[in-house]
Amino acid sequence: MSHLHLPDGVLPPWIWIGALLLVLGILALAGRAIDSRRVAYQGALAAMMLAAMAVPLGPVDFHLSLAGPVGVLLGAAAGFQVVFVVSLILAFIGHGGLTAVGLNTLVLGLAAATASVVYGALARRLAPAPALALATATGQILSGLLWFGVVTLALRAPVFPASLAAHPPRLEVVSAVVIALWILGLLIETVVAYGVARFLARVHPALLPATRLSGESA
Repeated sequence: MSHLHLPDGVLPPWIWIGALLLVLGILALAGRAIDSRRVAYQGALAAMMLAAMAVPLGPVDFHLSLAGPVGVLLGAAAGFQVVFVVSLILAFIGHGGLTAVGLNTLVLGLAAATASVVYGALARRLAPAPALALATATGQILSGLLWFGVVTLALRAPVFPASLAAHPPRLEVVSAVVIALWILGLLIETVVAYGVARFLARVHPALLPATRLSGESA
């Protein structure tokens, strides 16, 4: 749910240019914290995230983001890099315009970074599955609020495609649909994160950051 499918021309320049500049600044800082030995691992998780986000689930245009698990497995800095690359590739295949790349990176990057921080706080008190599920849910809540804020700004902005100029969408209707899909997405992302953590705790626990594994049932 945390992905903006806004075409080019909808967002005012000050929004998407400002977001892109902020993303470039964060990437410059994140690059200093990256371990070059884990680049292949980053690429593998980026491919997994891209595959999940490129395939819609059901009749509505909803897809998994996997931002929470990716953020936890890679850390906030590497996770942000992956999110930027995935958002850029998605824009080239039609999942939102190029002007939305910066905002999509911020929205998904917030989910990944939040999950990484929250998981680190929970990992020594909870088993991997509930820790990753709660971390993912927290990240999805914050990124969802940012997502909704950007959509609200886009709907209130004077820049609209010609097809929407005569009949702009009603904010109340859009809000109701967005909130319903957001709750659905939050639940699905949380359940998937729980399953990912249970799987990794059994087959390759070393991939998970320091976690209390003793409470994980077989």
